[in-house]
Amino acid sequence: MISLEKLNLIGTQPFETKRMKLRAFKLSDAQYIYKNWASNENVTKYLTWNTHENLEVSTKFCVERTKLSGRTDNFDWVMVLNETSEPVGSIGVIRVDTDKSEAEIGYVLGEDWWNKGLMTEALEPVLAYLFFVVGFDTVVAEHMSDNKASGRVLEKCGMKQCGSSKKVLENKGGHEVETKVYKMTKPEWYAKNIRF
Repeated sequence: MISLEKLNLIGTQPFETKRMKLRAFKLSDAQYIYKNWASNENVTKYLTWNTHENLEVSTKFCVERTKLSGRTDNFDWVMVLNETSEPVGSIGVIRVDTDKSEAEIGYVLGEDWWNKGLMTEALEPVLAYLFFVVGFDTVVAEHMSDNKASGRVLEKCGMKQCGSSKKVLENKGGHEVETKVYKMTKPEWYAKNIRF
């Protein structure tokens, strides 16, 4: 059994990509969470949580995420666009399996920023961080089968589909959906990204 002590638990560290800053949640993000993605049904139809009905819901959500941001076992980034200094989405670890040294990632991006390569740009450094810095052996992700764009993002970053599953969406009235499951191991990440 692998314990969390074998991992380099330093929490959510900020970094920059070509077009974005990735950083921990702040309370002032709530208005952008609501405006830029959480209030949009086209975005939330692919998520396990419901559309935020008002800013108060996004504020509560943001408060919860901010409370977690100081924990060393929390890996959760807001994607802030350099051009506007506004958060446009988020990416983070939604589940850790300590027995397998495995992290499951999830992400969301506002509809106005779809099909611009931003999620791929965010996922690549997050994968590097989780494998190379924190030391996870495996990273997995799943998306609803209808959300083909999400699958393309995972594939561009080197993750491979390894199966499918059924998921019951408790927050959406127990509705069942089919999901596609993707996986990447540390050796696969090194093979793709490290050149000797």
